[in-house]
Amino acid sequence: MAWDEWEQLKSSAAQRMRIDHVPADPGGGGGPDLKASKGPWMKASGVAEDLRTATDSALTDLKTAHEGGKAGTEGFASTAALCEILPTWEKRLTSVRNECGRLHGALAQSGRDFGEIDPAVAGKVDGVRVPGKPDWAR
Repeated sequence: MAWDEWEQLKSSAAQRMRIDHVPADPGGGGGPDLKASKGPWMKASGVAEDLRTATDSALTDLKTAHEGGKAGTEGFASTAALCEILPTWEKRLTSVRNECGRLHGALAQSGRDFGEIDPAVAGKVDGVRVPGKPDWAR
């Protein structure tokens, strides 16, 4: 494939993939270089894990606070109301805890993928030699 043909194909693909709100590269490259790194993904994964841990702790505290709550408070409307809503709060907190755990794993995997796969692909692309193009332009 001739170099001009390759450049034409790249330009055409870049036009199809242009991000709506991002201006085109003035150098004619068809758009900005989109870069990804594992750092933000791993940081978000850590936040999700922190939230999972905090939610799990809150769930334990909620259960502990309700232990023995009925003893000595029979007949109070507030006791009955608290006992009635306890299961719904346990269900909500359990769902939040589980989702944070799922997100922790998914975000960490995305970070690993960006940290390992993207550089491997870049290395393969950098290894492609195009006849007729000077080394400095490769």
